[in-house]
Amino acid sequence: MQVEVNSVWQVSSLDGNADGLYRVLAIYSEIDLLILFRITEDKKLERPISAPLSSYIDLVNKKSITMSEYELPAYLNCKEEDIPKTQLLKRDNSYQLIFDLVSLPDFLLDITTNNRSKLVVAHADRQKTYVQKIYRALNLYWKYGQEPNALLPAYKLSGGLGKVRTAGKVKRGRPVQISTPTFSVFEGVNTEEHDKAIILKAMKKFALKGRKVPFTKVYDQMLKEYYSDELLSAESEQREPIVPNYRSFLYWARKLIPQNELIRKQTNKGDFERNRRGLIGSATDHTEVPGSCFELDATVLDVHIVSEFQRNHVLGRPTLYCVVDKESRMIVGLHVSMEYASWRAGRQALVNSFTSKKQYCERFGITIEEAEWPCNHIPQRLLCDRGEFICKDAEQLAVPLIGHLSIAPPYRADWKGIVERRFKILNDTLVHQLMGTTRGRHYIRGDRDPRLEAALTLNEVTKMLIDAVLEHNSAIFESLAAQSTLLVESDLKPTPLNYWMIHLHKHRHALIKANEADIRARLLPSVTVSMTSKGIRLNKDMYYQCEREEFDTWKTIARNTGSWKLEARIDQDNSSFIYVRLQSDENFTRCELMKRSSIFEERHAADVVFFEDWKKLQIKNDKPGKASLERYDRKNETIKNAKESLKSELPLASKVERTKDMKERRRQMILDNRLAPDDFEHPGELSNTIAEISNGAGNRKKKVISLLKRKRDEKL
Repeated sequence: MQVEVNSVWQVSSLDGNADGLYRVLAIYSEIDLLILFRITEDKKLERPISAPLSSYIDLVNKKSITMSEYELPAYLNCKEEDIPKTQLLKRDNSYQLIFDLVSLPDFLLDITTNNRSKLVVAHADRQKTYVQKIYRALNLYWKYGQEPNALLPAYKLSGGLGKVRTAGKVKRGRPVQISTPTFSVFEGVNTEEHDKAIILKAMKKFALKGRKVPFTKVYDQMLKEYYSDELLSAESEQREPIVPNYRSFLYWARKLIPQNELIRKQTNKGDFERNRRGLIGSATDHTEVPGSCFELDATVLDVHIVSEFQRNHVLGRPTLYCVVDKESRMIVGLHVSMEYASWRAGRQALVNSFTSKKQYCERFGITIEEAEWPCNHIPQRLLCDRGEFICKDAEQLAVPLIGHLSIAPPYRADWKGIVERRFKILNDTLVHQLMGTTRGRHYIRGDRDPRLEAALTLNEVTKMLIDAVLEHNSAIFESLAAQSTLLVESDLKPTPLNYWMIHLHKHRHALIKANEADIRARLLPSVTVSMTSKGIRLNKDMYYQCEREEFDTWKTIARNTGSWKLEARIDQDNSSFIYVRLQSDENFTRCELMKRSSIFEERHAADVVFFEDWKKLQIKNDKPGKASLERYDRKNETIKNAKESLKSELPLASKVERTKDMKERRRQMILDNRLAPDDFEHPGELSNTIAEISNGAGNRKKKVISLLKRKRDEKL
């Protein structure tokens, strides 16, 4: 290692010299000698020492002497124009005092070989000053790097900054200013050491209890707790109490307790970690490429929705699940439902994140290309909340699919800062502008109940959220520009969509592609359906079919031998299809909703539940009305009259007579009904009609042809 002038070394075992920090002042290679100056913080004057250069280098190679650093005082690190003129004048005067000495080439050799240098004594005589002043200037010059600024006056180190001073008897502090001369003001008292101890005790007892307490309240409690005797004595003696005033209390409370401790102790640990601690980095410090980590979280939307079937029925506020790629800020999936935050709703969001968005958008009348929302991948890691995913189902279903599941600690929303920020963006750009919004519960006195203004259905809110997500993914985020050079190299706007696409194009991502059927089979809720003669039945009114050739055969078997159970997976967002395991040794097959159940086409599970509940209530509330009761009474009256009329008839001789000639009587009744006199306006019409009937009968008789009868076999 090379030894240079002004370099600083940690020296030990050097020819009996004291160990410590030394600065190299000069090197005389021709005589194998170097000059060192010991750097100390005491005010004792030091003299340079000399040492053989070769021996010094040997000790450096043996690591007995190592390279080090010495930090100059802050007042020396300043620009020339920032130094006050008075200090520049003092510096220049001190430098002129030693300039002739330090300019001599052999001065350092002379001062190290002679205990009393004649050069310094002679120079002091010429400058008409004393030798110690010369040595003090030289010590500063050597200690701080042999430059003129080393002689700047250290005014910033004067005054005992930060040191506790012994207080005197004179009243300290600014007096109270009163404009009216007739008022007398109590001068006050100085804060003594015992007062400081009481202030510290009061702060610990009343102020540092995990919540923010006003200083005025703490001061009042301190006086009542620790100065009660003095307050009572002053009141009885009609004098001012000898206690610290509020300004003194405030000054010493802030001085005795470090600000960082005061901030920590006036809130709980969770709030400090979320909202008050110093930030230690960026949210993307631990992600390198898109797909490294997805963040998933849920929030209750600040808007009330109504039923799809009856808009005058308010359903409440839906739950929004959002999945965001941490690196690119891309919203890769969402799910809106009436479910509360749970694994059942969370896995629907995962299904949406891992599958194609084109068909999903088409359900809501939004036509996009795959490149407009190209998010149908599995991430390397998923970060989510404890509530939904710290369960057995998540471990068995999501972990094998994703690989690594990270659970955020409780009350630490800052661990998922990216997705939490997306919720605020969606609220500001869309949700707080909708009918029925609660505006984040910021009510103003006199505001109309937001539930009375609700008019949007779940599908309509979801449709607008999809548009808001597409808008977000195409919006410019300045922070993305500094995360990767690919955007600059490709001259692309720093949007989440561009960031995602360019990294996919350059194969710099951690995304995994998976089969959509496998994803749905693993994550969607499992239900039991029935194979019936009408199709695959879910609930009571939803029937599905598939394009398998043997499907009609299965319906026939079910009609004749009875239905059987099948395992299925349902999508709560869309009732138009389900995935069914038709055979025990097969994978799941997609089955579409039949025409007879088209009322449930593209309906959400909440709408299906609403329909089932509505039907149950209709059946339960079905009671006979006025018209039904009138019909019931008429039926009973008719039956009663018929029985009475039957009783008034003459009794018959036998039961056989009651049914005898029944066919003839029926034929006669038909003829009477046909020939009722009231049906004819003129009497001649009746006789003509009878003649026509008779002629018709005669003609029919004439048209009858007798066929030859077969002779019976004699053997029979």
